[in-house]
Amino acid sequence: MYKFYSLVIKADGTNCEVETSFILKNVGFKNEILTVGEIIKDLKILEKFSFIVFPGGFSYGDYTGSGRIVSSIIKHHLLQNFQKHIKDGKLILGICNGFQILVKSGLLPNTSGNWQQEVSLIFNDSFHYEDRWVKLLVNKNTIFTKNLPDYIYLPVAHGEGKFIHSFVKEKIEKLGAFFYVDEKGKKSMDYPQNPNGSFDSVAGIVDETGKILGMMPHPERFRDEKEFYHDEKIDPYGIIIFENVYRYIKEEL
Repeated sequence: MYKFYSLVIKADGTNCEVETSFILKNVGFKNEILTVGEIIKDLKILEKFSFIVFPGGFSYGDYTGSGRIVSSIIKHHLLQNFQKHIKDGKLILGICNGFQILVKSGLLPNTSGNWQQEVSLIFNDSFHYEDRWVKLLVNKNTIFTKNLPDYIYLPVAHGEGKFIHSFVKEKIEKLGAFFYVDEKGKKSMDYPQNPNGSFDSVAGIVDETGKILGMMPHPERFRDEKEFYHDEKIDPYGIIIFENVYRYIKEEL
C-alpha cells in the first residue's frame, strides 16, 4: 500500500490550504484537500492518510472563537477516527488556526489521556493581528523538529496566538517544540519578540506521543530561501519540518 498520502483539512474561512498542499507535494506526498463536511460523509477516508494537516486561516470565520466550530465537529463526529490515526503511529500537524483546533478539540496535548481541552490560545496581548517574522528556539527531540538548528526564523500571522496553560515548568519544557526568543537566543516575554504574550514563550507544542504538533508560526510559508524577509541567506526551515515527517513515515510506518 502506498503510504505517502497526506491530507489538508479545510473549512469555510480556511485560507492556507493551497500553499500547505504545495509544500507537501514538494517533499514527496500525494496530497488531497478535503472539507470537514466531505470527511463526515465518508469517515473511513481518513484511514488512507499517514499525515493530516489542519492549516491556517479563520475556519468558519472564527465567529464563536478561533477554531471552535471545527474542534466541536471533531469531538462529536471524528474523535475516534483521529484516536485510531494516532494509535496507528500516524502524524498530525496544526498550523495557526489548526493549532487552535487541535487544542480546543482535546487532541493536543492530551496529557491526561481523557481527550479534554487542557490549554488554550487566546487574544494577543496587543489585541492586534500580528504579522511578522519571529526567532524561535527549537526543541529538537521531536519527530517534526529533528535536523533543525537550535534557532530558526518563521513568520507568524494571527490575532489569537497567546498560549496559556497551567502545567509545571518541567512539563511545558518537555511538551514545548518551539519557543519565542530575542536576538540573543533567550526566551522572551517582551513584545514584539514574543508577538502575543504566550506563557513561557511557547510557540508550539507536541502531545505526549510526539505524533501531534501544533504551532502558531507558519512553516509552509518558508519553502525556499527567497521567502526570507532579510537579505541574509539561510536554510528554508519551514520545508525541513515537512521533510522530517516524510522521512519518519518512510522509515517507521
